[in-house]
Amino acid sequence: MSRRPPPVDFVRSPKAVQHLTTFVVSAVTTILLTRTLLALTGYPQIGGGAGLHIAHVLPGGLLMAAALLLQLAYLGPGPRPLSAVLGGVGFGLFIDEVGKFVTTDNDYFYEPAAAIMYGVLAGVVVAGHTWRRRRPLDADERVAAAAHALVDGLAGRLPEHRRDEALRSLAKAGDSPAAAELRALLTTVPTSSPGVPQHVLRAWRAVAARVERASAAWWALPLMGVLLAGQALMSVLVLLEVWSRRDLYDVSIAGVFVGTAVSLVFVAAGLVQARRRGRRAAVESFQRSALASLLITQVCLFVSSQLLATAGLVVVLALLGLVNSDLARHRRQPR
Repeated sequence: MSRRPPPVDFVRSPKAVQHLTTFVVSAVTTILLTRTLLALTGYPQIGGGAGLHIAHVLPGGLLMAAALLLQLAYLGPGPRPLSAVLGGVGFGLFIDEVGKFVTTDNDYFYEPAAAIMYGVLAGVVVAGHTWRRRRPLDADERVAAAAHALVDGLAGRLPEHRRDEALRSLAKAGDSPAAAELRALLTTVPTSSPGVPQHVLRAWRAVAARVERASAAWWALPLMGVLLAGQALMSVLVLLEVWSRRDLYDVSIAGVFVGTAVSLVFVAAGLVQARRRGRRAAVESFQRSALASLLITQVCLFVSSQLLATAGLVVVLALLGLVNSDLARHRRQPR
């Protein structure tokens, strides 16, 4: 019985969730840093004294256009990481001014703006993870992804680590004749040096290797759980300290408490799953805890305290990097 073809001719990328996460993390980081910088500089208006105001939604739109043009102008998966970062930064600058777009008086400090930003970005993350979990990649899609990498190899633009990723993807595609042919082609095309300076690449790989070794240690899993729980509880203590000094928006109060509760639930679930389903399931739950803190807690906390929220952002991103490094190591191994 032949398989029913999809309604549109779209082939899913094996790194779709990774690129979506990069997009969202870049957007949230941009929002928090933008608000912090504006608060420190007294919310200046760029445009001079001629009655002009260059809102940061404009460079945001330009960055999103640059991300789109990269995808339209170049073949292969090479531009996607850069496009995810540029698009995320541009989208962060754009949605940071959502208060101006939904109010008649162009109120940048519109109270529900944080909730709107959270809803949009959280929706992207949830939709991406749900989209992948409902139907995992099949063998044909893995073969197509490897063929996409072969495009860069034929043009002499395929780094060795990306060829290794394509070969690992083909290894999961079963005994497809196309997989065997692609494997032979990938092993014969020459690899090229990455498009970044070698000393930068060596430094980056050295840091990544140390983080991966740390994430693989026996003590890393309980430490990640303790740090994620501690970071969530610290956000509540920060909120209570700020609350004691001045009035807060109800949305920010509710958001911090909801984000903390969700983060703690995922931490507890991860610790339980570590015994029942193994380390990988636990780390996946820890990833959801870090994303909940990033998308709910920190976004709502910066409404009340931009500097403290930015400090929390650094901690969350460090924890998310540790968790993602452990997940990447698990993905290279059989489940």
